[in-house]
Amino acid sequence: FLKNEKRISKVTTTSMSYSINSKGEYVASMSAEMWNMIMKHNGFAGIHPVPHYKLNAEGRYVVELSAADWHIFLKNEKRISKVTTTSMSYSINSKGEYVASMSAEMWNMIMKHNGFAGIHPVPHYK
Repeated sequence: FLKNEKRISKVTTTSMSYSINSKGEYVASMSAEMWNMIMKHNGFAGIHPVPHYKLNAEGRYVVELSAADWHIFLKNEKRISKVTTTSMSYSINSKGEYVASMSAEMWNMIMKHNGFAGIHPVPHYK
């Protein structure tokens, strides 16, 4: 499972990078997973019109925002980080088995990228 988790982290990322262009606009470049999370949780709330995006050669979403819109976006991002998580924790039960506890978003990401490959039978979840 840990080998699969390392492989998944190379394939998927909820990363975002920022820069400022020559016009003084903030430019956010984000992975598809991050874009979907932002859209799902209304990350552009209060920004009108909603910014248009471009897909770059690496398949990342690129959005340009004014300084005022950038500050609104950062507030929205803080709100989103409180309601979403892709966290996972581990423990060992009384039988000596490893127990992974994760958010639904993390479960979906693991399943999407075949995170239980090589583990037979595939673990059951509760």
